[in-house]
Amino acid sequence: MQKKHKKQKKGAFELSMTTVVIIVLAMVLLILGLTLIRRIMGTGFNVIDITDKKTMDAINKFLTVGEQEELQFYLPANTAEIPQGETFGIAFRFSPEETAAYSYKTEVSEVSGLTCPKTITPAKAEAQIVLGKSGKLGTINSGDNKLGLIKINMPKTYPLGCEIRYLVTVSGGGITESEAFDVRVVRKRVMGVF
Repeated sequence: MQKKHKKQKKGAFELSMTTVVIIVLAMVLLILGLTLIRRIMGTGFNVIDITDKKTMDAINKFLTVGEQEELQFYLPANTAEIPQGETFGIAFRFSPEETAAYSYKTEVSEVSGLTCPKTITPAKAEAQIVLGKSGKLGTINSGDNKLGLIKINMPKTYPLGCEIRYLVTVSGGGITESEAFDVRVVRKRVMGVF
């Protein structure tokens, strides 16, 4: 009877040692997994920050070519070609000479009578601004700049070649600065080609 009792104690001891080893291995794997996830997430955030900085540098480099103006668009020749049925973003930069709080508004100043049907009125074209119809740029110090974004949705019903002129007006601190950009409707691209 005593031999049986010793075997049960040995089996119980082996079971508890196995449990302890499993728990220790599980904790080690958990710590390694959490460390790996933390590194991956940290690297991901660094990549996002680097990409944002490079994008801002590219926009600023593009906008500083030529004359230094207070209000500039990130568009070659201030003209955007928007495919039918798509939404297009137009970036602008405002760099004031005076420190103040600034706001902006976007409106249609003209619809080409030669390339657009009479059914497309300035009010109808203005309704296609889905983001950036008006907004606040906040306080901008003299010599600094702030970027803004306007998104325009081009309906499929607008004919090819239709041209619309938009006017962005920035005001604040007794300053009012306006600049126009044009939008031309183009054919929707399929797989990157016409």
